[in-house]
Amino acid sequence: MSEQKRAIRETGFTNCDVAAQVGGVHVLGGLHGHPLTIARLTGSITRYEPDVVAVEACAEAISQYHPDVQDARWPPRDELEAAAYATDRLYDLLLAGIDTRESEHSADFERFDREIFTELGIIGSPDELTRATYYELDLETIREWRALTEVRAPDAFTTVLAERDAVMAGHLHALVSDEDIDTIVAMVGVQHLTGVVDLLRTPSEIPDDFVEIPPLAHYRLFPRDSPWSSAK
Repeated sequence: MSEQKRAIRETGFTNCDVAAQVGGVHVLGGLHGHPLTIARLTGSITRYEPDVVAVEACAEAISQYHPDVQDARWPPRDELEAAAYATDRLYDLLLAGIDTRESEHSADFERFDREIFTELGIIGSPDELTRATYYELDLETIREWRALTEVRAPDAFTTVLAERDAVMAGHLHALVSDEDIDTIVAMVGVQHLTGVVDLLRTPSEIPDDFVEIPPLAHYRLFPRDSPWSSAK
């Protein structure tokens, strides 16, 4: 008997196609460090009041913003710092780094993007690609983009995209399966978006070795009611 697929739904953001929800997991796609990525992540935390905010980073990266190390500032410089800032101020919010797979490649992904987006008619010519272009995509276009990228660089696609999709989806699936976690807001690179949500849709396709809860961080230096606590 085949596994029933979970529904992929909109997240509720107005005019935001670069996002999707599967069960209790809201997955946002974006460019790392882009102001719109940061704004959508912080807006999602406010809107959905998640139990966990998960970012495309490793555990070592998320620990760098622990208040014992350094304070996350506002406005944040990237989505990791934005998540850390929120975690420091929302007492029950946990932070997870879900990208634990290292990868190296020599593929020129930007050149591929210029060629593919021109081929798909998203831009008129390769030199018209801008960072804003990536926020004009929808889920089906991202899937086409990924498929054409795989044709151009199959090995790099596997190591840089597909394997890391599975790692991040495995972490998210394990987290949301925990009885104490109902809602997760996750931020991943835009080209990972459909890879992650499609695996969350059919979690039996995630390799068992990848289904594990990643280290969770919290920045609770003082009790909630302490005058020295910055958390609510």
